[in-house]
Order: sequence, then structure tokens, then C-alpha cells
Amino acid sequence: MEKLYLCFDIMSGISEIEEKQHTESSVKAEDEATYDHIVKYTGFLGGIQVLTLLVGVIRNKLAAVLLNTVGVGLSSLYQNVLNFMQNTSGLGISFSSIKEISEFYGRGDAEAIARHVCVVRTWGVWTGLAGMLLCVLLSPLISFCAFDDFSHSSAICLLSPVVVFMSVTAAELAVLKAVRRLKRVALISVFSALAALFSTIPFYYCWGMRGIVPALLLSSFGVMAVHLYFSVRVYPWKVGLWDKGNFRAGWGMVCLGVPYILANVVNAAMGMGLGLFIASSGSLSDVGLYNMGYNLIFMYAGIIFTAVDTDYFPRLAAVGNDTEWMNVVINRQIKVGVLLMSPFLVLFVLAMPIVVRILYSDAFLPMVGMAICASMHLFFKSMTLPVAYISLARGDALMFLCMEVAYDVFMAACVMVGYVYYGVLGTGIALALAGVFDWCMIFLVYGRRYGFRLQRGFKPFIICQFFCVALALALGLQPVWWLKVVAGGLVLVCSAGLSIWVLRREMTIFSEFKQRFWHKT
Repeated sequence: MEKLYLCFDIMSGISEIEEKQHTESSVKAEDEATYDHIVKYTGFLGGIQVLTLLVGVIRNKLAAVLLNTVGVGLSSLYQNVLNFMQNTSGLGISFSSIKEISEFYGRGDAEAIARHVCVVRTWGVWTGLAGMLLCVLLSPLISFCAFDDFSHSSAICLLSPVVVFMSVTAAELAVLKAVRRLKRVALISVFSALAALFSTIPFYYCWGMRGIVPALLLSSFGVMAVHLYFSVRVYPWKVGLWDKGNFRAGWGMVCLGVPYILANVVNAAMGMGLGLFIASSGSLSDVGLYNMGYNLIFMYAGIIFTAVDTDYFPRLAAVGNDTEWMNVVINRQIKVGVLLMSPFLVLFVLAMPIVVRILYSDAFLPMVGMAICASMHLFFKSMTLPVAYISLARGDALMFLCMEVAYDVFMAACVMVGYVYYGVLGTGIALALAGVFDWCMIFLVYGRRYGFRLQRGFKPFIICQFFCVALALALGLQPVWWLKVVAGGLVLVCSAGLSIWVLRREMTIFSEFKQRFWHKT
């Protein structure tokens, strides 16, 4: 383990030298918006995400076997409560700070970067402590709202330190993203997944559902320790807990982050509300099926979307108010996202029953139809997610809040109606409809407000990929396995072939590789 750790550390050191040279050469934002750059970092971060997910697969598989659907549902509710408390008390510092530091990074102002890192860490510690206190004080109310009794109050109190761990973790990750330490961010995700695996499964194995609370405590502490290990080597740990200057300097980030965090609070509240609605209208097992199906779709889409949050948003924030280059950056990100996401979705949908059996157990097979239908949401999300970041990159957090609340309310209403009429399957159909609604709303509103325009040349291949995903969805829902294999295989070939053909025209890496190959031969 020490050799592996040293190997990764050497890799990180080399990458930091490369990134330092990259900064010193003052590479412009437009050079970072090339298709080669986008695909390179999407592939790299996606590959690391695959390793992370493989560890997560083992963890989820063991949790599903050891806890069953009821235990998984209880763990999900606890996690939702903790996310809600951290989002409420975090004031959006972990996200708004990326915009602040990214601007200094773009100008090469090392002194301002170091000063704002200290500010971010100081606010991270204080907001975490405030969230822990809030969690303890509200534990009876939370227990009653989430479980209809006060029996879980003590468990929520014991889990309150997790809010501090999560807050510190979020602050450190924001710093690394803002200064483009992307390789360190990728390595952190792998080691965090390993820490969560080795610190949770022993508790589940020994104590079953009674081990959920200590498992969450230890795993969140381990994840925080991993983040600190990698981040303090870039910027040594320094906070000013009693420095008034840090509070004044962070006020701008708070003003930008509060609307963002309110959007997260609404989202988390909707998640808790949907869990309670499904539990009261159906059963706790249905809550587990819905949460695991939801996590299955959006967690594995992280292979593609992780680069949007890690690499794309800091680049978009650095562009500033330049509408022309904003459109270039966004359109290229959308194009790459759709081209990479579509073949992935086709394969994922067709293999869904096998995926569920491998990742979880046969008890979770009722969520297959829900997950297949919800996959269409991801196709539209690959187009809407890059556009949705415009408001935050422009500092227009209030617009972001309004858009997110409108989406959350529509999505929650659809999921509740879908569950009432069609059960767990109806929630998947509802998520697909919510994706369409989000796409229409964002393209209409942001087009008028910020001047965003989708390039005309993108539309034909987007339509073709949409039909490929829709055909795969229809094939995935029908029971004839040989039709799914034969026809689905043809759809996969068409989708992958189209993506490769388009990317080859836009990227220089293919021609460079070809020239080097023929030169050597």
C-alpha cells in the first residue's frame, strides 16, 4: 500500500510541475477550450472515475447483501439528512470560492490565491461547526419529520460531526479545483472511495443496521483525511479562525454562495420529501429501490459529468463576461458531452438487468425499468448542465436559484404523480420528463438572458444520437433477449460510430497519431 501511495504521489508531483509550467506560460482560455483538451480531461477524469466506481460497486454490493433494501433505505435517509445540514450551513462557500480563486488563477496572482485559500478554509471550519450545532439542536425535529417519531434523535446527534468533516472536505476540494490540480482531484476520488469502503463494510458485517452510524462517522472522517493529505501539500494548512479580515474577505463569496446553497437546500429537501412520500405511500423498501436506482443512473453518469464540475466550470468562470468565447466554450463542452454520453447510455440501458445483478442483488431487480426510463434524463442533462453553469460563472446566483427551484418543484411533482400511478417505474418516467422540462427551460431563459446560442451544425448529430438512445430505451424495456442483443448491438455500433466520426473531424490528436505512426514505419 505504501508503494502504491508513493507511486501516486510521484505522479501528482510530476503533474504539478507540468501544471506550474502551464500557468507560467499564461495559456489563454481559448486554448483550454479545444476539443483535444476537453476530451483529454474528460477521458482522464472519467477513467479515474471508473476506478472510483469499481470500488463503489464493491461497497454497494456488500451493503446491499449485508443490509438489504430496508438497511439501504435507512442509510440513504441518514445521508440525505447530513447532506441537507451541510448544504444548509455551508453557505455555498465550497462552490462560490471556485469562481473567486479561478479568476486570480487566470491572472497568475499567487499572493491573492494563497490569501483566499486561507479565507475559504476558515469559513469551511466555522460553517461546519455551525452545521454540527444545528444538527444537534434540531435532531428531535429531524427525527420526527424523517421517521414520524423521535427514536432516531440520538443517532442524528451522534452523526453531527459528519457535517464538520463534510464541510472541511468540500473546502479543500474547491481549492484544488480552482487552481486546476485536476490530477490530485482525480487521485483523491480513488483514495476517498477506498477509505469509505474499508471503514464501512466491517461495521455492516459485524453489526448490520446497528453499524450504519459508526460506519458513516468513520468513512466521512477518512474521506476528509484523504483530502487534507493531498491539499496541504499544495497549500500548507493555514486558517485564521479569529481573524476578522477573513470574515470580511469571504463575505463576497457568501453573497454569491447563499442563492446557490438555497438551491441545494431545496434540492435536498425535495429528496427528503420524496423519500418520506414514497415511504408513507408505499414502503421503506420502495425508498431503497428509488434511491438506489437514482444513484445508479447519476453516479455512473459521473464518468462523463465529473469533468464538467472539475475542469469545465473553472474554465468558464475564467472567461468572464465575454459572450463570444462563452458560447465557444459551452458549445464545445455540449458537443463532447453528447458524443461521449450517448454510446454510454445505449450500452448502459441494454445491459441494465445484468448491471443490477452484478452491482446489487436480485432483490433490486424491480428498479430496472425505473433506471432504464430515467436514463433519458441523462441525455438531456449532457446538454443542459454546461449551460446551467453560466449564471454562476457570471455571478448571477439568484437566476441559478430560480431555475433550480423551478426544476426541483416540477421534478418532485412528476415523481409523486408517477409513483402514485405506476409505482417505482413511474418515478423513472417522471425523471425523464423532468429532463425534457429542464432542457426547454434552460435553453429558453439563458438564451435570452445571456445570449447563449447552440451552433446550428450541432443539431443533426444531436438528433441522431437522441434516436439511438430512444431506440435503446425501447429495446431495454422489452423482454426478448435476442432482439435486445441483435438490434441493440446495431444501435450501439451506430451511436459509437457517429461519435467517433464527429470527434475525428474536430480533434488533432488522431491526425498527429497517424503522422507519427507512418513516420515510424
